[in-house]
Amino acid sequence: MSIEKYNQAKNVIEENDYLVDDFVGASDAIIEKAQVVLDVNFPKDYKTFLADYGALTFGSIEVYGVFKEDFEDSGVPDIVWTTINERKLVDMPKYLLILHNTGMGELYCMNFADLNSHNEPRITSYYPGFPEKAQQNEVLYDNFGEFLLDMVQEEIE
Repeated sequence: MSIEKYNQAKNVIEENDYLVDDFVGASDAIIEKAQVVLDVNFPKDYKTFLADYGALTFGSIEVYGVFKEDFEDSGVPDIVWTTINERKLVDMPKYLLILHNTGMGELYCMNFADLNSHNEPRITSYYPGFPEKAQQNEVLYDNFGEFLLDMVQEEIE
């Protein structure tokens, strides 16, 4: 399950805390507000991540989250601000929420139109600026916990 993968990732993060720049855990109220604004219910592992870290910079990687209530006056790595901004700029579908920008034109997104067997969004690719018909939305990870574990393990290797 994804929460087990999340807990493994959390252990890696804690063991390598010198690489961590977190944004202090998000309150339940901020998490709830983010879900309302984005019109989704976050999966359990992502809610746990938000409560633990808010958002996370681990070495050179950024994992988007929520860390302040004013989403409109925010910026990267705020998932609400970033997702709404991309929706306006390139008409990104509403079922995608941006988790990570590779810096090479590809965004990793929670895809609420592609759910795993536990009804959690898979993590898929998205390339801003390409028409929706051209998007492959390649499945990169089965869930958020798997994504986070792979990202932090890659960073320490």
